[in-house]
Amino acid sequence: MTRTTRTTGKTGKTRRVARTAVVLGGAILLALTTATSASATVTRYHGSDAAQATAYSMRAYDGERDGNGVYADAYLANGAHVSQWDGNGADGNWGPWARYSSRIKQFRVCEDHKGCSSWSYWPS
Repeated sequence: MTRTTRTTGKTGKTRRVARTAVVLGGAILLALTTATSASATVTRYHGSDAAQATAYSMRAYDGERDGNGVYADAYLANGAHVSQWDGNGADGNWGPWARYSSRIKQFRVCEDHKGCSSWSYWPS
């Protein structure tokens, strides 16, 4: 059986290089997008309780079984004051994300009857 090989010439080589560049470019873009999303979350703690925020969303975590509710507290760039409760008690899971149409200007984590953490500004 005779095997036929086809030479691709300069045009074929250019296509392979271009295809490789597109694949590598896509992989790099995906890696940057994933890294940016992961590093964009800011976390504040108050004892074992916590709140997380990105530029437009936040959530709370109750890390203590003490009967005190936990919530993320924030002011938005448009002047609104918002809160997002953990909502599930100290079950070891984060509460749901709340999303806002205005950027979060500052946020903190608060615990009923215990106070709040210091503010974090402009999470991104």
